Amino acid sequence: MSPVLSVYALQVPLVSLAGAALILLALVLFAVDLKVIGHGLPAFGGLVALILGILALLGVASYVVVALVVVVALVVLAGVLFVAGPGELFAGRGRQAATGAEGMVGEVGVVREPIGAASAGWVFVRGELWRAEVAVAPEESYEGDHEQAIGIGRKVQVVEIKDGKVVVLPLESNVSGNSLEG
Repeated sequence: MSPVLSVYALQVPLVSLAGAALILLALVLFAVDLKVIGHGLPAFGGLVALILGILALLGVASYVVVALVVVVALVVLAGVLFVAGPGELFAGRGRQAATGAEGMVGEVGVVREPIGAASAGWVFVRGELWRAEVAVAPEESYEGDHEQAIGIGRKVQVVEIKDGKVVVLPLESNVSGNSLEG
């Protein structure tokens, strides 16, 4: 970076090359800011490099006011895009999905049609009716002498979405043994 600044400081005819190098450095710093958690410091350095690069590239001797207005507008726009924007975008990382099938997991619903181990029923979750199956633990699947059923009006929790159906577990402990009544 010091050769670029020395070329610019000594006013060697390669000023446009120094300006292009500073603009390239600004783009690199913006890309670094997107990848690392620097709280906007690389982006701020990129904005400074962008200002110096544009001023060096244009050679702002005769039309200083117009050039400064354009540079300030570009820098403010870049600042909003690269400093404030990614902070909002990356703030959502690590959160559970709030929409779609992934957002259904963990939601509580009410049984509208009885759900048995061998027969699917209907559950009302998030304002929608879903076909539902009971989640069966592996040790319970070998006990074939009774059918676990969840009756109408019982609360259930969605644990998985499988083949367009919700897989649920009862929230209340009063799951009936042989009857399909609530």
